[in-house]
Amino acid sequence: MMYAGLTKVIAINSYQKNKMFSEYSFDAPTQITGGNGEGKTSLLRLIPFFYGATGTQIVRKSNVNKPFAEWYLPHNNSYIVFEYITARGQVAHVICYRNLSTKGGIVYLFVKGQFEQSVIIKQDSEDKPYAIGCTKLAAELNANGLEYESRITSVKEYREIIQNINAGNLSNQFLSYSLCSGRHDVRHIEKITAALIQGEFNMADTKALFLDILEQGNSTLEFGVDANRIEQWCDDYNGLTAFLAKKEAFIEAIANNKQIAYLTTQLANALTIIREASESLDESLKKTEIERSDFLENSDKQIGEINQDKLDKEVQKSALQRSITSINSEIEVHHSKLITYENSGYPELSVKLKQLPEMEDRVAQQRQSYADLETKVNDAKAKYEKDKQNLVSKFNKEKSDLTEQKLDAEKECKVKKDKIDDVYQPQLKELTQTHTIFTADKSQALMEHRAELATQKQRLKNPDIDEFLIEQREQLESEKDRLQEQVDTLKHTTTLSEKEGVNLQTKREKLLERLEATRRNMRDAETRLKVVSNRLDPDSGTLFSFLEANRQGWQSSPLGRVLTDELLMDTTLTPSMTEDSGSMYDLYIDTSNLADCSVTNKADVEEQAHLMDRIVELEDAEADFNKQILKNDFAVKQSTLELSRLRNELRNAEGDLSQTKVNLKNKKIEIARAKEGLVEKININIKSIEKAIALIDREISVTLERFEEAKLELNNDRLTQISNVESSLDLTIGAIDELLEKSTLTLGENKQRIKTEYEQRLSDQGISGEIYQRYKEEIELLDNEIKNLKVKSHKIKEYEIWLAVYEVDDPKRRDDRNTKVKELETVHQEFESFETKLKELRAKAHRTKKEFDEKLSILRNHKQRADSAISRLTNYVMFEGEEGSQEALDYNGDLNSLLSYIESKLPELERLTKLRKKDIQQMETITLNLGDGELYRFWNESSRNAITEDIVASDSKRIDILEIIMNDIIPQVTSITIESAVNMGRMLVDFKHRLLGFDRDIKKLGRNISEQVKLNNTFSVVGSIDINVESSLSKLQGWQDIINFSEIYEEWDKTGSAELPTKEFFNALSTLTYHISAEKVKKPTELFDIKFEVIENNQRKTAKTDKDMRDLASNGTNLLIQSMLYLALLTQQRGASRLSITYPTDEIGKLTAENQAKLLKMMVAHNFNVIAAQPDGNNRTANLFKYLYHLTPYKNIFNKPKVSKLALAKAAETSTGVEA
Repeated sequence: MMYAGLTKVIAINSYQKNKMFSEYSFDAPTQITGGNGEGKTSLLRLIPFFYGATGTQIVRKSNVNKPFAEWYLPHNNSYIVFEYITARGQVAHVICYRNLSTKGGIVYLFVKGQFEQSVIIKQDSEDKPYAIGCTKLAAELNANGLEYESRITSVKEYREIIQNINAGNLSNQFLSYSLCSGRHDVRHIEKITAALIQGEFNMADTKALFLDILEQGNSTLEFGVDANRIEQWCDDYNGLTAFLAKKEAFIEAIANNKQIAYLTTQLANALTIIREASESLDESLKKTEIERSDFLENSDKQIGEINQDKLDKEVQKSALQRSITSINSEIEVHHSKLITYENSGYPELSVKLKQLPEMEDRVAQQRQSYADLETKVNDAKAKYEKDKQNLVSKFNKEKSDLTEQKLDAEKECKVKKDKIDDVYQPQLKELTQTHTIFTADKSQALMEHRAELATQKQRLKNPDIDEFLIEQREQLESEKDRLQEQVDTLKHTTTLSEKEGVNLQTKREKLLERLEATRRNMRDAETRLKVVSNRLDPDSGTLFSFLEANRQGWQSSPLGRVLTDELLMDTTLTPSMTEDSGSMYDLYIDTSNLADCSVTNKADVEEQAHLMDRIVELEDAEADFNKQILKNDFAVKQSTLELSRLRNELRNAEGDLSQTKVNLKNKKIEIARAKEGLVEKININIKSIEKAIALIDREISVTLERFEEAKLELNNDRLTQISNVESSLDLTIGAIDELLEKSTLTLGENKQRIKTEYEQRLSDQGISGEIYQRYKEEIELLDNEIKNLKVKSHKIKEYEIWLAVYEVDDPKRRDDRNTKVKELETVHQEFESFETKLKELRAKAHRTKKEFDEKLSILRNHKQRADSAISRLTNYVMFEGEEGSQEALDYNGDLNSLLSYIESKLPELERLTKLRKKDIQQMETITLNLGDGELYRFWNESSRNAITEDIVASDSKRIDILEIIMNDIIPQVTSITIESAVNMGRMLVDFKHRLLGFDRDIKKLGRNISEQVKLNNTFSVVGSIDINVESSLSKLQGWQDIINFSEIYEEWDKTGSAELPTKEFFNALSTLTYHISAEKVKKPTELFDIKFEVIENNQRKTAKTDKDMRDLASNGTNLLIQSMLYLALLTQQRGASRLSITYPTDEIGKLTAENQAKLLKMMVAHNFNVIAAQPDGNNRTANLFKYLYHLTPYKNIFNKPKVSKLALAKAAETSTGVEA
């Protein structure tokens, strides 16, 4: 009987762009080879797709980066066809094509019989093949008489058909297309085959496969009970135990409340009387304050007038001071100017200016005496200058003749040098031109060789390998960078999303706290409103309304003058009119000195309006908080969904990045190999070029040496001739320089002789040079002094005019200053008199003000005493509305007696009130910590309803609420709490048993897999292999707490669960709340570890993680271990079904030929067809496969392997042995 399984895969107009039709036989071991990007791995990925894998599972682990339908089925006439044998031994095929009605959707069409190419492939008018559109497929199948079923558009439904999952629910028409029959199935085979081509071993995916086999793939460690529910139960339990613990104290509080009600009724009546006395004191206080205000106003007016006069004098005083200061400044300025003139010497200059004519006469006399002497000296000096000029002229003529002779000799030398150069230059030019031509030819050849060498070296640095390989590598690098950036972005976004979720949770907690505070404020406001509304009601029974209705002018009666606000507004007094209505406790007092009662209900009306507005505001705030909480909850939900999506995208992106890195590594290896071959060729070319360059360099070097020698010889001959000419010139110039030097010495001697003759002539005439010089200097000094006086004459005259004015004005200014100083002293004395008057008025005002203040202080003390009594009474009767004793207060008009009575009752009332406050505080402390449980719900509803109906906001009514809680709410919540404890306990115990059951199942599966792997291990390189599943259940956070709670619950359950659980039960359950919260929920993969133990080359190694697996052994050995593991998993899933499983792999090239043979033999023995993909085939292993396919860009080459002579001989020997 034939085994069921995949036999053929056909791709029509699919991902291979240049191939219309590709067919591959997979019913036996098959090898697929081809270059990178030719579609080998894409073909392998169709195998898990046949078994029911989703497009996302297949494409996300590749570097295609396109949806499955866009990659494999890019057109409306693209098809993937799988031909296979069903469990019933019938041939069938399934045709897959795009679903035109949904984006990315795929249609699966089951057809009976073998696939016929002519159904889809047609020829046009030019005999070119084309594929029909998917809309025409059904018509073509009908035309060819092929039976097909209705379309399948769900991959889940297709998977159930092909794997025979839930066979009882499948339609009879699809049962015949399954790979298994009866109750057998091969579920999860698509996940295992997809894992086979994932590349590097992944421990997380392997653990997920284990869970899928146990049908635990999508499950989480859910406790079955919400953490919030447990928290509510704990809140209820805490509230119940807190109330029950204070039960006796709360009963006593109810009794004390009745006594307080009686006392506060009496004090309310007394409060009214005291308020009237307080109002009378208030009137006297106001009158005294008015008198004090009038006096202070008159006093301030008198002081203001004197202050004005004082201010006027102060202004006059300031003006005089400024005037004196200004005069002093003028005196000081003019005096400073006088000092400046004196320091500059103007007084002496003024005197000399008057002596100027005498000085001019004296200078004229001295000039006359000096004129004769100067004539004689000038005659002698003229003779001296004339002789000196004759000598210099004679010397210059001789020097000019000698210089001309020197220039003639230099010109003759230059002419001779030019003749020598005229002979030298043509010879040098001819020699240089010959050398240049030769060098240019060789340099051109050298440049060409060096350019070629540079080109080859550049190629050596950057080998110009196949551009297609480079382009593929760049694409992979670009894709890797893009994916890395995507991964980084997703990580950052995920972190931000997690922070946002935490912030939203914090915001929700704060909103809940503010909502509860708003509700508490609203309850208090409603309670207070009830009290005020009752007091304002005409039928409320207050003393105020009674007196208004029954007694005209009661405000001026003796009782009216002492009634307080609290007593008048009290609803518990039940007033009535009697003969003794004006008395109190048989005591009569005189109230004629007290003011009439001024109490009105205005304050209550204002408070009522304020409270109504306040309640509306709080209701709006409550509604707003509820909206915010709903909005926040929606945001939390959206944030959770977004975080889940980001994590999925991150995992997908990391998978894509890992696969792209592997592909990039392989591409770099391929490029490196191509680069090595090209570098070797380039090195040979470089060596040849370098030899040619060296030869040319030697020729150029020899030629250059010969050129330099000839050039040096020619230059030496030129330099010799020039040297002879220059030597002759040097002799001529030397003789001329000697004659010029002799003439210069003769000139110096003659000049000294003429100067001696000049001095001797002056001496003979009796003229002394020193006397002549002294007369000359005296005349010049007098001339300079006269000139200076003439220049400054204008300023000197200005000084004389200013001095005349100064001597007149300065005494006047000083007299004016003295007058103003005396006037200032008079004004100062008047100012001091005003100051004295002002002090006397202020002292008088201070004394009178002090007298008024003392009087006011006495009145205020009296008023304060009355107000203090009112305040103390108000604190006790303000919020009391409980009906109690209505006994009237016996008041005879004596206020002191009334106060004594109050003081005797206040300590007892204070003690009871403090005790009641303490009890209320204990109750409110308990209610504030109720949380969100059932007790809180009952408390909230009951207290709000009670307040709305008939309970005013007072401590007395709060005790009434406490009585409702103790009598009604506590019994109901106790019953609910016990029932919830039973339900939650059973769920948590069931969760413990489920974990223990999962632990047993996963260990059993591990043992089965390990035994199967040991049986399949025939590889010499792997001595032994053990695959153990180690439980980490004991390490699960909170596991011990779950066990402890289960034991406590079972003990409590044995008692019948009639009473509240113990505190130990509460503590254990409360501890579990931390582990049950959503953040602490674990995945099943965290409950166990897969441990590989391998003996390779007599060395034991273990691995638990991906890194451990990479370090465990070589790539080949790891592949063998993985193959044995997946073989065991597939065998486990196949069970007893006669199914041949197609096993894809693209890592077989890592194995040696011997291990490949053993692997294929092992696979064939278990009815597995290996489909192996690798870049290059191996002749040693080609005979292991039945089918060989080589993929190229334009066609697929199909070969059957040749059978070697050795294989034929072994086959013949085997057949002979069988026949024998």
